[in-house]
Amino acid sequence: MKMNQMQRQKLNAKSIRVFKASVIMAILAAIILLTFACMAMQNDNALQAGEIDFLQYTVPEDDATVVVFETTAGTMKAVLFEKQAPEFCEYFKGLVEDGYYNNTYYFFVEDEQKAYAFGGAKSKDGSDTDDTDKTNLEPETSSDLWPFRGALCTYGREKGIINKRYTTGSRIIFVNSVEFDEELTEQMKEIDTNEQLVEYFLTRGGVPNYSQQFTLFGQIYEGLDVLNGIMSAEVNEDNIPKEDIKIISATLSTYGENRAKNEKEVFPESFKQEETTESGAQQTQASGQ
Repeated sequence: MKMNQMQRQKLNAKSIRVFKASVIMAILAAIILLTFACMAMQNDNALQAGEIDFLQYTVPEDDATVVVFETTAGTMKAVLFEKQAPEFCEYFKGLVEDGYYNNTYYFFVEDEQKAYAFGGAKSKDGSDTDDTDKTNLEPETSSDLWPFRGALCTYGREKGIINKRYTTGSRIIFVNSVEFDEELTEQMKEIDTNEQLVEYFLTRGGVPNYSQQFTLFGQIYEGLDVLNGIMSAEVNEDNIPKEDIKIISATLSTYGENRAKNEKEVFPESFKQEETTESGAQQTQASGQ
């Protein structure tokens, strides 16, 4: 059956639309592939650090700001990194001083590897309420801060999905640790990176793929056993704790008023020189005998 002119025009128009749609899809596919490639490169390079000041394992100054979380699982104390994350820390301190975190919930506990928990929400399931603070801030990262076990990171959410482009004040990522099995351990060691950084991940725990992805603004130095308790909570199918786990209160203090009970164990970086000196002295003494 022959087509008339109008039918041919409609067919041509449809062919053009299909062609344009195919081109657009091809371009989008290329963009997506490029995006994933860039993300992969960023993750691969996330551990490509040179000289690192391991601030999380260095004794803080006496006037360093500390946040004390009183939770239904126990007390946790964390030092804040105000120089490395000044904007968020200022914002966070304002929330704490206003009592924002009092009676907030841990609303998600990752159940497969017990790698992290989300806390600081006004609702049990982490959803927004009328009094949820939703201020957006740009991420602040530092090559001296890494997502070791006990790190406090910001949490950005858009339509229920973590969004690294911005952060919100209320919700906090409490970093625990992935399981460093033999395969992951070998992969970590094969990376051409700072050996000490890899060693800290392997010995202290953490979530390496969070590296340089979120604002890391604090480090728990006392109460990691409390974090263990939170991570061991039974959860429902949505990873919400079956029994409420709450931040009863969050208050600000200083490290001088809340010194670690065992600084040498908690902050090994500050004692390395001392240990090196003692070891050298012992070797000199032994060789002289």
